[in-house]
Amino acid sequence: MGYSLIHYLKNLPLQYYLEGGFIQIRGPTISLFLSTKESAALVCRGHRAYGFEAEIANLPDAPPVNGVDSDRGIVSASRTFSEKLLTRSRANGVPRFIFVPDLGSSDLYCNVHNVANLRELNVETLLESLNEDPRQVFGSWDESRRFRWAVFNTQLEAVQGVFERRIQEVIIVGIPADHCEQLEVWTDTQRGTLLGIVPLPLACLKWFCASIPLGRKTAFILLMLEHAVLLAVVQDQKVVLFRQYIEDPEFVYHEIPVLASELRAEEFEIFVWSSRPVSEDVAVTLAGTELTGEVLRQINGRAVVVRKSDGSKLELNGPIPHLLLWLENRIA
Repeated sequence: MGYSLIHYLKNLPLQYYLEGGFIQIRGPTISLFLSTKESAALVCRGHRAYGFEAEIANLPDAPPVNGVDSDRGIVSASRTFSEKLLTRSRANGVPRFIFVPDLGSSDLYCNVHNVANLRELNVETLLESLNEDPRQVFGSWDESRRFRWAVFNTQLEAVQGVFERRIQEVIIVGIPADHCEQLEVWTDTQRGTLLGIVPLPLACLKWFCASIPLGRKTAFILLMLEHAVLLAVVQDQKVVLFRQYIEDPEFVYHEIPVLASELRAEEFEIFVWSSRPVSEDVAVTLAGTELTGEVLRQINGRAVVVRKSDGSKLELNGPIPHLLLWLENRIA
């Protein structure tokens, strides 16, 4: 990678994640969902899916997963992970990567902040304060690791410059810098280009706001991740509240009526997103719409169709392939 890309990634790493990159090279895109218990890859060219691998964590030279120790060293094989993946998908070329990590509760900071409560008057000074010491912004911060930060409006669009009067709230996002650096180094070993690192909750919420019109209703979205349950509230296609819980989904579910009363949400719907099927005992207690299967087909208009090398087609309706294809269409 050239100096300009390294400089950009180290200083404004999240700025373009949800709105597209500045790299215009048209090559195959590999979108990678990374979690401690399951990881997957979707290969696309021209916004069409050409390959999907449901289990990649144990493959040689696989991308690093946050929180999992791995001594990968120098790749000694004749072909890299991405070369093998692209060959199987018949999508050879210089790969571009989009990473969607499922981070633990201590590895993701995401919260809605009222601009009036921030001492900083523009995004640049806010990022400077966060990089110097997050306690200057949050008051309390007990994390010793460096984080990389970005600022979005409540529609999850990157904002820059002076906070305008119409922007009353912003969403501040931070993820560990060391994990970003691991993914950058791995991208270098694959001789590819990094398009973005999008934390899983942001990808899900951006997809939800763009794909599901609510009208005047309020949506409570339960994101059942590997190490935490996240609850987001969406009104008028904007994220107005975001909370992380380490309790079980049933506990979080019972918080919804209380929050609905506080937000004066007379009409609301509950949605559940999980990378894996929700177990029957949990599904019984969660009276909401599970965003999977036929529901995803209806929301997105079709299944994810993978064009296999033998000319046949494979239809996928899982949450991960749908999310990765939507994100690839937005960024690549």
